[in-house]
Amino acid sequence: MTVKLYLGDCLEILPTLADGSVDAVIADPPYGMGQHIVNVGNCPAYEDEYSWNDSPPDDKAFIEMFRVSNNQLIFGGNYFPILWNRPNKGIIFWDKIQCSKNHADGELVWTSYNKNAKLYRYCFSGNRYGWEDSIKGVGKPSNRVHPTQKPVELIAKMILDYTKSGDTILDPFMGSGTTGVACVQTGRNFIGIEIEPKYYEIAEKRIAEAQLQMRMEI
Repeated sequence: MTVKLYLGDCLEILPTLADGSVDAVIADPPYGMGQHIVNVGNCPAYEDEYSWNDSPPDDKAFIEMFRVSNNQLIFGGNYFPILWNRPNKGIIFWDKIQCSKNHADGELVWTSYNKNAKLYRYCFSGNRYGWEDSIKGVGKPSNRVHPTQKPVELIAKMILDYTKSGDTILDPFMGSGTTGVACVQTGRNFIGIEIEPKYYEIAEKRIAEAQLQMRMEI
């Protein structure tokens, strides 16, 4: 299994990758909501300045993602008009099992896969997390390190459901490295790109820790 991380703008790095060189893109691009993400679980990550979320990515980023990958899973698909007219038979709805009326009930994940629509019920609301029958963390401080961080367990399950062992997965908006951690845990190769140095360093550390943990378990 290999891990390759890039610190930089995906619009500059993606063109260096060959056509169809990765099996799948799993990405959570900025939705363009600005600083309007409500703090949940008294999490320090929401206190950061995140102008990176002021606007969604240029369409060129999506065109490059389509070029370099055979399939794509893109969180927040409803925010990106370039996706709306592309074939989509395998939409995913992530039910967050919210405990607050101030937040969306879930998220849509656009996919290129010719599969039935799929529902995942995984709680990720404030300091609450876990599958529907095993919600944990109630009453504990939130440990998120990125304001739009996704749960590793959920991403790992999607990876297992949509890719195969040994596949190469690309995340051009790596953030805190959740997809990279999930790839390490599931035996997939990973390529990650992140433009913000702070989050790149966090991602690099989290992925290295996941690799060490996997070696210790062997």
